[in-house]
Amino acid sequence: MSVAWIFPGQGAQRQGMGAGLLDRYPDLVARADEIIGVSLRRLCAGEEERLQHDTRYVQPALFAVAALAHRAALEEGPAPAYLAGHSLGEIAALHAAGCFDFETGLRIVRRRGELMARARGGGMLAVVGMPVDRLREVLAEEGATDVDLANHNSPDQVVLSGPEDSVRALAAVLRGAGAGKCVLLNVSIAAHSRYMAFPAAAFAEYLRTVDFAPPRVPVVSNVTARPHRPETLPDLLARQVRSPVRWWDTMVYLAGQGVREVREIGPGQVLTKLWRKSAGHLVPSTSGSAGPAVRAGTGTEPGAEPYRVPAERLGSAEFRRDFGTRLACAALEDASAGSSADQVTRAARRGVLAFLGVDGLPTGDVERAVQRLRRDLGPAAPYGVALDARRTGGDEDAEQGRVTGLCLRYGVRFLHVTIPHEALAQAPSEVVRFRFAGAYRDAAGLPVAPNRIVARVAAPDLAERLMRPPAEPILDALSARGALTPAEVEVARRLPVSEDVCLDCSSAGPGLEVLLPEALRRRDEAVAARGHHIRVGAACATPEAVAVAFVLGADFVVAARDVELRDVELRDVELRDVELRDVEPHGAGGRAPAGPPLLRAGGQAERAQVEGAQVEAVRLMEAAADLLGRRLTTLAPPGARPVPTGA
Repeated sequence: MSVAWIFPGQGAQRQGMGAGLLDRYPDLVARADEIIGVSLRRLCAGEEERLQHDTRYVQPALFAVAALAHRAALEEGPAPAYLAGHSLGEIAALHAAGCFDFETGLRIVRRRGELMARARGGGMLAVVGMPVDRLREVLAEEGATDVDLANHNSPDQVVLSGPEDSVRALAAVLRGAGAGKCVLLNVSIAAHSRYMAFPAAAFAEYLRTVDFAPPRVPVVSNVTARPHRPETLPDLLARQVRSPVRWWDTMVYLAGQGVREVREIGPGQVLTKLWRKSAGHLVPSTSGSAGPAVRAGTGTEPGAEPYRVPAERLGSAEFRRDFGTRLACAALEDASAGSSADQVTRAARRGVLAFLGVDGLPTGDVERAVQRLRRDLGPAAPYGVALDARRTGGDEDAEQGRVTGLCLRYGVRFLHVTIPHEALAQAPSEVVRFRFAGAYRDAAGLPVAPNRIVARVAAPDLAERLMRPPAEPILDALSARGALTPAEVEVARRLPVSEDVCLDCSSAGPGLEVLLPEALRRRDEAVAARGHHIRVGAACATPEAVAVAFVLGADFVVAARDVELRDVELRDVELRDVELRDVEPHGAGGRAPAGPPLLRAGGQAERAQVEGAQVEAVRLMEAAADLLGRRLTTLAPPGARPVPTGA
């Protein structure tokens, strides 16, 4: 009979954990104090109340207690046949297997906690008493495509992860569908989900600096539910942050290897109880655990009603959170419109990120418009100013400086900038000044820039340049004339010029289906290399384009008014108007067709007057959601009951 030692994850912490262990190993406790930056004894005793739910401190404290408990267990008897840990506990298990020492483990966990804490705005929901297949059906019926299955702990115990509003709304739905219990976890992140992609990439970069020794005892990976191999260990440990914890499959694997007894190393007995409850039922899983909680099947019932895909769920939840919008969408109002400030106000109130175009307006008019927006909307509303940096030269550069100066004076935090491709290595210096004015390091030492740039570009290579920190000559010049302080320059060297880069595919040449995947690839490389938070969007003029942009992975869209509009009667858009099979993935070969750079739609092209950018933006998003809902209906699992569009 084999024995496995298992290590719990975050959530197992409790006041008084580590009692008896901290006095037993004072030297290790002292080293932990130094690395964590807070007394481990005080954290374990609950005396640091403000830190009790702070991932940056809870995770290192749990790791330290588990590592000390493992040391004590080794002094009492022989090592186990297998090791495994749930989420954070996997790092403790790797330490127990001799992959790294105590101090290295603490530094790994501290970095992991810091990175995960930056991905705010998420939530997690524990669901008990509902089989996972039934859970997927309910989520499909609800159209909850933005929620992932984060932990598969047993056949009827899972944890969902996603935007806080989405998981909170699902609690009542799942209880009504028969779940025995739904509990919102006391976290502010969407752990083990697609929303951890940025922290996972930055964590992977950090792990490249760590020397891992081969495990002396097999350690089962959360990602694969199979023992780690030395050559893939760092990659799997980073992927774990954004991947589901396959704990049920882990227990099945251990049982299949002859494990009949487990010992929980660390605070609590949650994992032990799961093992005992599952004894006799540990058979191989066939449904799998990874990926979004909603899956597509084949076929649909005759006469089935279409799925309802809320426009509010399209795109990045982080975009909506960071800009304070209802939709992952931005709109530009023309500078020439006399009522443009009113249009921006209406757009912001409808949940769209609205930008006031100011090119060609006298500085005095710009100032009055900005004052009016601040008066009508307040400083926290989702609005900003749009500049066209394609016009350069002495007068134009000076005008950009005056406009960005007004934005800084009146607390405008968002700037939309159209940047030319021709021989430009970086954004204009005045844009860089706006971006990093007021930049600082927070209490954890992380760089923060309060102002944001939505950079609109025509090619992925320029997008990639804007995903990097500003060029040193620009920072040197801004510092020399006192436009940025030394502290602001230091932060600027750590952050990208733009965290929100938008591709403009309105010109002839390769279209969205070619440029967007390429930009996303470059974004992923930039995130992996530097750990920045970067989103990629697309300028779109039709609902077909918006739908395809989100299918391809765009985080947001900008409603484009300067290209030909087609099928403007959005309520009449038919499913035939968007054929997803026509979208060739990047690298498929062949040249993209010329003309409108999106999909070849079935409707006739026509021009139309639009009431305003905010109307266009909202209609585009709603129509795109409708198109995607119809497509999901054709891919629905047999027997699934879609939510009617009128529900």
